[in-house]
Amino acid sequence: MTAEYLGKSHIIWYDDNNPDPRLEQMMKKAMRSCALVFLYRCGSRVSSPPVRYYWRMMNEYPSMRIYQLEVRDGE
Repeated sequence: MTAEYLGKSHIIWYDDNNPDPRLEQMMKKAMRSCALVFLYRCGSRVSSPPVRYYWRMMNEYPSMRIYQLEVRDGE
């Protein structure tokens, strides 16, 4: 809301003990439509991001388990 984004967004519940192979397909579809992608880490690690992207930890949330998928600078 702070960024005044009004489009569709996606939240992923990721458990590294039970990975979902459909996750990468969903991320690519969201990226093509320029939709925001968030990840909630249920396990000890986050999923591997697509090439040229990274997971940014959203420090504004006290749980410290929410990440936003972002493009690497200069790419």
